[in-house]
Amino acid sequence: MLRNKTALLKWATLALSLGLFTGCTTMEQYRQMQADIAKTQETADAALASAKRAEAVAAAAEHQADAAASKADKAKHAAMAASKAAARCEEKCNRIMQKAVRK
Repeated sequence: MLRNKTALLKWATLALSLGLFTGCTTMEQYRQMQADIAKTQETADAALASAKRAEAVAAAAEHQADAAASKADKAKHAAMAASKAAARCEEKCNRIMQKAVRK
């Protein structure tokens, strides 16, 4: 991004210089071109600031998504452990019932 901004400023300076040296630019046109370049620079700076804010928001969202995925994974493992424990308990209860029925 900075590279493009620098290139834009170099080309604008070159265009201004060429215009002045060839005599086809009046001082008023020169001032207007400087104002246009300054406005373009401000717009580019504002766009860069917006992009950086968007990047920060995206990073925060990614962090929250990672945290949610981690919690979901932990919940899945806890549910699997509970399911295994319930299966063991069911087997034990079935054995106890079978022993009781045999007596």
